[in-house]
Amino acid sequence: MMAAHPQTPARARGITEDGIAQDLADTESIDDLIAGGYLAGHDGRLIAQQLRAPQLRRAITHSVCHTVQPNVDNFYQEDGEPDADWQQRRARTVRDHCNVCPVRAACAELALRDDDTVGVRGGLAQEELDSRLVAETTRLKRARAADERAAEGQRARIAAGAELQRLAGQYLGTPGKSEKRLENIENIRKASRHRAVLVAAHRRAAGWTAAA
Repeated sequence: MMAAHPQTPARARGITEDGIAQDLADTESIDDLIAGGYLAGHDGRLIAQQLRAPQLRRAITHSVCHTVQPNVDNFYQEDGEPDADWQQRRARTVRDHCNVCPVRAACAELALRDDDTVGVRGGLAQEELDSRLVAETTRLKRARAADERAAEGQRARIAAGAELQRLAGQYLGTPGKSEKRLENIENIRKASRHRAVLVAAHRRAAGWTAAA
């Protein structure tokens, strides 16, 4: 059975900026969000906050830094460089690279999630990023916890799939209708049900439904 396009979760959100951002994050792929210009600017910041860390990292592969590969030194202050010179060079870097980047909001959000604020990230200077780290401490704590739960769920699904493969291999290597083979069939059924429960829970959390 194939999965249908994700639908908006049933919980009521109301017509707010955060609610609209969550709906877009739930229903649009990363590629579509980028193509639609949704991961840049003010709206991009709101949507990026709704994404999980793997989605943010996927978005970064579409960044100017990945496609054009500018000199990474442009994003950091050189040793001994006067602050005034660095600020001017930083402003040029933001203008030439960050302002035209289609995923700059995702870049800034990932920097905050990773607590990596050195240099320029997503068009924001270190002092701006540090200020947001303080102002958004509670939100970022929740986002990191959600990232970890998502990662744990993925690890559990991978482990369940590996266990199912292992048991299937044992079954194929067991001759005839021996008691061991019958026991292995039951173990495969249990492993398959366990994996199905994990996948179903993941789909529900992501707002996906089963196709008719």
